[in-house]
Amino acid sequence: MVFWTLFQKFTEKMKYNNMNEFDFIEKYLSSKQNSNKFSLNFKDDVGHVNDNIFSTDTICEGIHFFSEDDPSMVAKKLIRVNISDIVAKGIRPMFCLLNLSLGKKANIDWLDKFMKGFHSDLDFYKLNLIGGDTTKTLQKSVLSLTIFADLKGKKFIKRSSSKKNDFIYVTGSIGDSSLGLYLRKNKNIKISKKHSDYLINRYLLPQPRIDLVNFINKNASASTDISDGLYSDLSNICKTSNLGSEIYFSKIPLSDAAIKIIKDNPLLAKNILSGGDDYEVLFTGPPNLDRKKNVTKIGKMITGNKIKLIDFDDRIRLDGYKHEI
Repeated sequence: MVFWTLFQKFTEKMKYNNMNEFDFIEKYLSSKQNSNKFSLNFKDDVGHVNDNIFSTDTICEGIHFFSEDDPSMVAKKLIRVNISDIVAKGIRPMFCLLNLSLGKKANIDWLDKFMKGFHSDLDFYKLNLIGGDTTKTLQKSVLSLTIFADLKGKKFIKRSSSKKNDFIYVTGSIGDSSLGLYLRKNKNIKISKKHSDYLINRYLLPQPRIDLVNFINKNASASTDISDGLYSDLSNICKTSNLGSEIYFSKIPLSDAAIKIIKDNPLLAKNILSGGDDYEVLFTGPPNLDRKKNVTKIGKMITGNKIKLIDFDDRIRLDGYKHEI
């Protein structure tokens, strides 16, 4: 969220590093003076006004992407992390606003490549750019996108609308992105080029589940994208739905590359639960939805207020995910 991106730099200087995005929302936004039906009291990834939903995300050079990253890939990542919030609701995004605060390295060549990638993904996702703003920064680039979508008669799926005995599902494979980032930061890890390239590419170029929007909208009772880590995002569904959950670690879908690197480095198993930036969809609903391709059932919503991790080595510490490199 844009609030967190701006606040993160402030907290680094003021040494409030223990405050995360959700602490910030709870302390400064989820109050009576800020509460309104449009913001959903800031307990969801989107805003909801009449038949429209909105979302925004910001990525910062040196935090969310490396300075040496291909600008066209950075542009595509900006689009994809933004539309993920909308797609997780089973809705196709329609319009966007682009805001660029360009840093020292964003010369004409960088900007040409960035905009080429940006327009490529606009076409791919059938997005319409309707405005925005550009400015300069003294140091590193800060890039922001705001996404709009029309419900067009489809239901609005909240994060808070899960029910007791709903089953818990995820799309795709989990943990790839954080493992890819780990490989970029730890080049001494022994892994095949094929698996390394796969995991790093999953970090560089998210694949929001646009192919499942109709299925999710028709079947999900509650949903969110997996941006802050499976454990954290499931905690948000539980907290806002006033429920607990139980999940089976062995049922979480993993890629061949993730299986291999965890087999050789068992402590990295925590990345499956606490690693973020997968931009897959986590949702709850009735039984048998896992008959759909790329959908896996991993658990169930229960009474209480905790997540029960079944068949997971509890000696492995689960740290909160930070969107930083």
